[in-house]
Amino acid sequence: MSSSGDSGYGIGDLVGDRYRIAGLIGQGGMGEVYAAEDLRLQGKLRALKVNKPPSAEGLYSVEEAALLMRLNHPHLPLIVDYFPPDREGKEILVMDYIDGHTLQCRLTLSRAGIMPESEALNACIQLCDALHYLHMQNPPIIHRDLKPTNVMMDQSGFVRLIDFGIARRYKHGQNQDTIKLGTPGFAAPEQEGDLQSDARTDVFGLGALLFYLLTGGSKLHEGGLTASGASMHITPSVRGVIGKMTDPRPNCRYSSIGEVRVALESCLTHLIDAEHIANGQATSIKGGIRQTSRYNAGEAAKHIMVASLAPGSGATFLAVTLARLIQGRGMDCSAVEHPLLAPEWHALLNLEDSAASPMVMDKPQDSRYRRTRTKNDPHIVWHSLLPDIPGESADHGLKYKMMLESMKQPVVITDLSSQWTEREAQEQLLSADILLFVVDPLPAKWTPSRIKAAQALCFERDKRGLATSWVANKDMKFRYRTEWLSMIPRKPAFSIPLLPAEAWAEMIWSGQWATSRKDWMKALEKVFQPLISNLFA
Repeated sequence: MSSSGDSGYGIGDLVGDRYRIAGLIGQGGMGEVYAAEDLRLQGKLRALKVNKPPSAEGLYSVEEAALLMRLNHPHLPLIVDYFPPDREGKEILVMDYIDGHTLQCRLTLSRAGIMPESEALNACIQLCDALHYLHMQNPPIIHRDLKPTNVMMDQSGFVRLIDFGIARRYKHGQNQDTIKLGTPGFAAPEQEGDLQSDARTDVFGLGALLFYLLTGGSKLHEGGLTASGASMHITPSVRGVIGKMTDPRPNCRYSSIGEVRVALESCLTHLIDAEHIANGQATSIKGGIRQTSRYNAGEAAKHIMVASLAPGSGATFLAVTLARLIQGRGMDCSAVEHPLLAPEWHALLNLEDSAASPMVMDKPQDSRYRRTRTKNDPHIVWHSLLPDIPGESADHGLKYKMMLESMKQPVVITDLSSQWTEREAQEQLLSADILLFVVDPLPAKWTPSRIKAAQALCFERDKRGLATSWVANKDMKFRYRTEWLSMIPRKPAFSIPLLPAEAWAEMIWSGQWATSRKDWMKALEKVFQPLISNLFA
């Protein structure tokens, strides 16, 4: 993610004395989309769509912007503000920030390279509701640019149509569009011809979008569906619906988006019935969304979260040590102090020590953090909480997530310590690639509620195919060592030896870490070997 786009906005810039830019989240031919904090609403995240069309004809009028701001539908973003074109011809629509991925991103991250029919049908059925709402406005609003980058989907499968870059009201009595706009492969033929766009234009666009999702990115070209060999694996009934939706002749398509919805629902029902027979399992549809398991798309970085069963067990030690051992292999990584923790890393790691030659990097999307790389740790980007964290503001969870998604390092390590029981952390724990639970030889701190919660979390992660390991920290020879290890909910993946207290305290006070001592470093490398080897596999 870039810190700024062609519009010249960088992280921290103010727009309209109200919106503080948090990061660039999208970019296209018509402009950019930024995440921004709404300073009048305690930092609530907004999305700023900066339009820069090639001509003034592509800009909204004040009346059109006012019309969009009156729209209110679950599958459409709420547009809350509008800045008319400035001297450079840039206009800005301010809308709710949507947490999720575009359909294009979901398709790119899909291991199969295509979207399952049931998921694609669900998405398009929801888009039918949004388009029906737009078409029922007076006068009707025709979207005209249905494509995978203009639709967002959250983890539950709920979709929103996000971009109104070329949407226009239908004008009765007008024979053709005044502006020839649309995306090749998704735009209906009349968008390039002598006819005016109407509801059937969006019927074509939705059909082209469905075809794209089901074929792994193939676009419709001249001749429509019948000219493409990429559709052969699509269920015949679905292929038939797409064919009618994308007929080059508007009069031969479904006459309304409502008819399309009925046809798509019929296809989905038959598909679910077939799955029920094949698997002996029922699949429900609720609120227009098929209830399926979480989308297990791989992320760009491997995310490791480190938690401790009880306070003081050593999660911070494990997280920092792991980062430095990974660095020893020459691999870049990010290390993150979770926002639920009290600020500690800035002092513990001496990130302001001039001897370490700290370099404060560009501002992270989350204003609670400082991003630092030091001479001593050239392969680690430390994300430490500021000693004086700014006051409470809205959408902190989203800002933290945005910051994680912006990291380019192949491994991201987050220290969650004992705060993993907080509700804010649960979704993160259920999506991390690897979860490490740390315990120490003081089981008196292991409350029954924490043990029960940890076991439930491990069970849920197992169901999702995610790795969870337990780590015994401060291991040493003592009479009840066997009993201690047997009390851990699962057999530890490895044990970290107890460091001599006096020597360890001296190292901390001198600004060093356990990996600075050659003898300790050798022992720690041996202990962490299985985990690090897995990361390099």
